Amino acid sequence: MDVLDFQLDPAWMSLSKPRQRILIADSVGLGKTLEAGILLSELIRRGRGRRILVAATKAMLVQFQKEMWGRFTIPLVRLDSVGLSRIRADIPTHHNPFYYFDKTIISIDTLKQNNWFRTHVENAHWDVIVIDEAHNVATRGNKDSQRSGIAQKLARNCDSLLLLSATPHDGKAESFASLMNMLDPTAIANPSEYGKDDIEGLYVRRFKGDVKEQL
Repeated sequence: MDVLDFQLDPAWMSLSKPRQRILIADSVGLGKTLEAGILLSELIRRGRGRRILVAATKAMLVQFQKEMWGRFTIPLVRLDSVGLSRIRADIPTHHNPFYYFDKTIISIDTLKQNNWFRTHVENAHWDVIVIDEAHNVATRGNKDSQRSGIAQKLARNCDSLLLLSATPHDGKAESFASLMNMLDPTAIANPSEYGKDDIEGLYVRRFKGDVKEQL
């Protein structure tokens, strides 16, 4: 890959802190997946990325898996319906399948539709969790969606958390605050009223115009 300087920024920002928890919100085409892969690779090299879970949309499972392997040699086992069936046939029913593989990728909707699987993933601990298209797990309105509830539980079960989204803000302060609070539950006291200083260091957001000299 041709590394551009701005694509290293999320890793630099995250690795300067004790825990790597960040929203990578660059616009489409700037390489959010690459930025996540760079940070994951560095965490693995530092011994802090042995157990990795990626939660993505069904449409992105194969592409994300190929990107992580082809560019970073990070092997993610895809746990779709076929993978689920294979695991359930191979291990005792009372064993947690998420301790069977250290690095996996799964669809949030699979977790939403499979109570057996969701219970196991929520009871496992991870070094790093990546949630792609993270705007899908933000809280909407006054009630948490099932996706949002799963994401909030996952966020508590990992040391490092990477949220990826080109459209992280839907115009409602409470919705964006729910993503920030997954990264740092102490960041925002009032989800309806907060400022840039409250969430500084929790996200990186660039548009093509911001980095046009490097493109």
